[in-house]
Amino acid sequence: MHDPNRILMLHHENGLQLSSGVGNTYRNQLSHDPSNIHRAREVASGLDPIPVGILYRNPEVPCYEETRHAGQQRTAEHVQAGLEAELDKYTVWPQEASRTPRDMTNQQSR
Repeated sequence: MHDPNRILMLHHENGLQLSSGVGNTYRNQLSHDPSNIHRAREVASGLDPIPVGILYRNPEVPCYEETRHAGQQRTAEHVQAGLEAELDKYTVWPQEASRTPRDMTNQQSR
């Protein structure tokens, strides 16, 4: 946001309300109702100026964070088990490391 002329500040009574200082700095302003998803898509598809503010908001729909980890409490043991399972995918076990590429080729051809 180094160039205020490239920013389109979105404001609305149900969205952001701009202070006079922000309004003086960012001359490109648009009164935009964040409950209108169709208009939000139109504003978001513009390339210049860059829209800054609340494009879309629907209080009836849960936010991403609420749906992603809904009610899941992860203990330290649960997290550790998950990490170990992922890291085990990349573990080279000693018996595998001692085999030569020729040994592996011969075993695959059988």
